[in-house]
Parts: sequence; C-alpha cells; structure tokens
Amino acid sequence: MTIKLGYANAKIFECDNDKCPRPKRFRSAGSSKEDVFPCDRPGCGGQFRLVRHVSFVDCPGQDILMTTMLNGAAVMDAALLLIAANETCPQPQTSEHLAVLGIMKLNSILVLQNKIDLVKEVQAKEQYQQIIDFVKGTNAEDAPIIQISALLKYNIEVICEYIIRKIPIPLRDFTSKPTLIGKKEKVFILSP
Repeated sequence: MTIKLGYANAKIFECDNDKCPRPKRFRSAGSSKEDVFPCDRPGCGGQFRLVRHVSFVDCPGQDILMTTMLNGAAVMDAALLLIAANETCPQPQTSEHLAVLGIMKLNSILVLQNKIDLVKEVQAKEQYQQIIDFVKGTNAEDAPIIQISALLKYNIEVICEYIIRKIPIPLRDFTSKPTLIGKKEKVFILSP
C-alpha cells in the first residue's frame, strides 16, 4: 500500500545493433547506470545507449489520500495505470485514478495488467475483458493493455519500448513564471 507519493528515476536504453531483436533490444536501469554499455545478447556486439531518462511517481489509492494523489498527478506527462490481475477490475482506487487522468486530460496512457504470474490464463483473459469494458469511453479507451509481472520483470522491455516509441517528450517552458496551485493551508509551486 502506498501512503505517500513514491518517486523513482530510471534510464531506458536501446541496443544500437539493428539486428538485436525486439523487445530485448530495450532495457531499463537505475539512474546511476552508465549511459553506454555492451549488449549482453550472445553474438550481438552492439552497445546499449541511453535513450530517455524518466521519473515515476507512485500515487496512493486510498480515499483519505486523494489530495496527495492529485498533487502527484499535476506534474505527470504520461501515466502507467496498473491493475492487479489477481483482483477484479475496477477497484475503487483504479476508478478514481482513471477519473483523474480524464480531469487532467492526460492522453499518454499505458494500462498494465500486473501480477499476471499469480493467475491462470482463464482468469487473466476474463480480467483483460473487464479492463477493456472499464476504460471504454474514457481517455484510456485506446491505450494499449500490456500483461506484465513486475516481480518477474516479464514484459518490462515492452514497456520501455512503448515509452520510447509512443510517449512524446513534452516541450518545456523554463522561462515563464511558475504557476501556483494550492489549498488554504498549503501552496505548491509547479514548473510551467
């Protein structure tokens, strides 16, 4: 359970050898990883090169922490909507997060059916249909749904490729004055 905003950075790399097969030609690592390193696929001879440096904000899903989640959503350029495969869809917090993505008019969305390793194929397929029905008519309706296991790192390379190929890097205006958003007891300063 996430109680406060969690935050992590990662680097996404792509092998520079065009013969290195997808999706294994993509890889992620922590921010301390060097920007270029050898591809470990036998016979490849290519180099993994840094393509993008990203940050992830893990937003809490409990009702009492909705303000914290909204503050985190205010700085997002894209969203990974995680849905646990071993639970019915939607869970209340998943509905709330999807509603926030609509309010924020965020369209770079990737739906991740996580914990796929914990369910049988039939259950995964049933929940996949639940996800399709859940996002229908929302800004996530056309978002791809990728089955993953974060624990086993299954399909993580697919997520990396999607981020590189499909999520644009937004233009930033660092010359304008910051925008203020806030509540009576707190004021948050966000970059434009």
